[in-house]
Amino acid sequence: MTFVDTHTHLDFANDPVVWIERAKEAGVNKIICVGTSVEASRKSVEIAEKYSTSKDSGQARMTEKKEMQIYATVGIHAQDGKGDVEKFGGLDKCIDELRKILDQAENDKLIVGIGECGFDIHLVASDQRPVTNDEERGFQKELFEVQIKLAAELRLPLVVHCRNAWEETFQLLTAYSRQLTANGVFHSWTGDWEAAKRAIDLGFYISFSGIVTFKNAVDIQDVARRMPLDKMLLETDSPFLTPEPIRSGRPPKLTSRLSSTIRTRLEERNRRVFRQNEPKNVKIIAQFIARLRNLPVSQVASVTSVNAGRLFSF
Repeated sequence: MTFVDTHTHLDFANDPVVWIERAKEAGVNKIICVGTSVEASRKSVEIAEKYSTSKDSGQARMTEKKEMQIYATVGIHAQDGKGDVEKFGGLDKCIDELRKILDQAENDKLIVGIGECGFDIHLVASDQRPVTNDEERGFQKELFEVQIKLAAELRLPLVVHCRNAWEETFQLLTAYSRQLTANGVFHSWTGDWEAAKRAIDLGFYISFSGIVTFKNAVDIQDVARRMPLDKMLLETDSPFLTPEPIRSGRPPKLTSRLSSTIRTRLEERNRRVFRQNEPKNVKIIAQFIARLRNLPVSQVASVTSVNAGRLFSF
């Protein structure tokens, strides 16, 4: 029984090998490292090339023995867009930089998608009014649209980030539905069943992160229970969105022989490390969804792995 983590950020790891090895021990055999900016995209491709089985290096031979394959996507997240625009001198220049990464890759077959990209709209918690102003919303739309066009041109799947902008997202994807021959995936799904039906009708996959395990994620769990299994993917979005029970768990207690100052510092460090998400936890998400659907974990693992291979062509 093996798993695919279709969305993670290995560039956040102090040592990607540690995450990769622990993931392999948990049964993960494929990981997609997702770009969020020009620089993060470049790092994601470098990580895929360094630790993939097709790369003939010492590290690659280690991962080959462990039967692990790393892939990458390139893209610009809504929250990283303005920084990249300022850095490179315009939106078109940013897309040119993504093209350079694609062109300069030693093995372009390791680059399996465009993204993550989309809308990231923040709301006031008390009454759900948008915090994101119209100017920022317009910029996010423009940034998303140019990456949709890039995905369509390159015939690569689109990795969609959608926070509180379902109508805008569906409008754009519908407008480009004929060009997007590879379709894509809504990563870290947070919508309800009605939104899920629209995403599936457009030919998109739905990917579940650790959020589905949260106690208050009723709508997301409803989608995970009802949707066709052949349109489902799994992800961790590491190092973010740690699933339960790790999210609310406690690390092992330290010995009482330590001084109170050292003890406090070590406990804080241990809490951060213990709760940090990483690709190995995709197994926990699969187990949770299997319980929701009253299915064997092996079936969820197998079908979602096949789905990932179908979408990302590996």
